[in-house]
Amino acid sequence: MTRVLWIEDESEVRVVGASERWARAMERLRELSEHERAPLLIAGEPGTGKELCARLLHAASPRAGGPFVAVSAARLPAERLREELFGVDAAADGRHAARPGLLELAEGGTLFLDEIGALPLELQLPLVGVLDGEPFRRIGGGEALVADVRVIAATARDLGARVLEGSFHEGLHKRVGALGLSLPPLRERDGDVRRLAEHFLERQSAAAGLSKGGITPRALAQLEAYPWPGNVRELRSVVERASLLTRGAPLDLEHLPTEIATAPPRPAAATPRSGPPGALRPSPPARGSASLGEAVRRHILAVYAAQGGNVTRTASALGITRVSLRRHLRQYLAAGARDKEPLSSR
Repeated sequence: MTRVLWIEDESEVRVVGASERWARAMERLRELSEHERAPLLIAGEPGTGKELCARLLHAASPRAGGPFVAVSAARLPAERLREELFGVDAAADGRHAARPGLLELAEGGTLFLDEIGALPLELQLPLVGVLDGEPFRRIGGGEALVADVRVIAATARDLGARVLEGSFHEGLHKRVGALGLSLPPLRERDGDVRRLAEHFLERQSAAAGLSKGGITPRALAQLEAYPWPGNVRELRSVVERASLLTRGAPLDLEHLPTEIATAPPRPAAATPRSGPPGALRPSPPARGSASLGEAVRRHILAVYAAQGGNVTRTASALGITRVSLRRHLRQYLAAGARDKEPLSSR
């Protein structure tokens, strides 16, 4: 049965999908929303909708009346992240006023900590204390504070492997991973590429005051053949940009990027192994996964070359983060000729 699950028009939070894997993820999300304080971990590839699902969890929980505060551990240096999380006490010499941290600002609500796998080790143990209900202090001292906050963490990394490496605290892993939600990549959500593409096209057309021209069968076939390494975020970017070229006409091949318009047919995915609802485990491999991986590799390198080797523009075109793109590039370029300039300089 075709379903569109969990749409929140009032808050502009919209989750569209009807595939079996997405339906199971949303049912798990509903279950997790009933917990008021227990931390949880959302796992999934970049662009699968981890923050959006965190917002849904908050909106459907008993904490819906409180604030939702988000921060990414991958986007801030360690000292700045410490200040953002725990706040800064007023300087004794009066040079700056006290500034509350996100743990205080999220009081009574939810703190979304994106890419917790990038959280520096020196901040992981203090966060364990917060999750255990222990008091904390702002940087510089001040009174002891206790946070009435639910922490929802997210990651695209293998935290178990990072624990073994010694770069992630085992206690923090146990606390945030006790309850979990695993989001499937778009390539494993049968039929949702079409549903999402039509949704994004309709929304963009309405915003631009254009008639909804739809998507031609051949363009839709290419959208469904493409592996979408940037997942839903990349699909949205591609469709919204293409809609600007259609001017209300049906979206066709000439409106799509070359690498998508010429994408080879994608191998069918294998049926996922059964397991407990919401179990955090790697996505099951698709039949012919080597071919799929090669298609993703070729596409990323082609876009990287088309953008003149510029990481920022390439990440934007793919709809993925610079960190994720650099990880892909280092893996791909290590097997062949490396780019002449260091990635960190772009």
